[in-house]
Amino acid sequence: MANLFLHYTLDVWLGGFGPSVEFVRYADDIIIHCRTQGQAEQSLQQIKGRVEECGLTLHPDKTKIVYCKDFRRQQKYQKVQFDFLGYTFQPRTSKSKKTGRLFLGFDCAISIQSRSRLFEQIRKMEIPRMRCDSIVGIAHHLNPKLRGWIRYFGKYRGYSLSKVFYILRIKLVRWARYRYKRYRNNLTKAYKWLDTVRKQYPSLFYHWHVGYSN
Repeated sequence: MANLFLHYTLDVWLGGFGPSVEFVRYADDIIIHCRTQGQAEQSLQQIKGRVEECGLTLHPDKTKIVYCKDFRRQQKYQKVQFDFLGYTFQPRTSKSKKTGRLFLGFDCAISIQSRSRLFEQIRKMEIPRMRCDSIVGIAHHLNPKLRGWIRYFGKYRGYSLSKVFYILRIKLVRWARYRYKRYRNNLTKAYKWLDTVRKQYPSLFYHWHVGYSN
């Protein structure tokens, strides 16, 4: 119902502006692409008036004008980043596929908030206390989640997920120390054991299968 309401409140209404205004909306999150600061300020006021006419209000903190700074747009503005669908869009150093040189682009990667939520999910799973006879059972339990995380957040600058898998590695070692007495008092051997498992079964965990180092 909310999508239907917003479709007629915003999508159809914005479509009346023609090709000069481009936008993308997912549920109640929307991005308006503007060519100039003047157009952005005017569009913001028009949208504010439109939603108020329809009994809605814009979020005071999330609603903002952002300057998409890159190597072509070099002016100085206070706000140069925004979050959308779990990603943070901001100026980032990129490598040209044609020349191999570095340049400043405006690109996205998993947001800090999204990564924190993944950390929290790992914590709540209580991996060290899982009652599995072998690490194969752990992998069977975790792989659906790992596959989902990588397929969504790994599409753009997937290496940003490395910190998540580093924490997972620590949890797996803790599980081994709880499960096997020979590793209980020897952290180094526990890490070596996990590295050996990876060499023998490189596709056991989904993030191993697709090439993450942790």
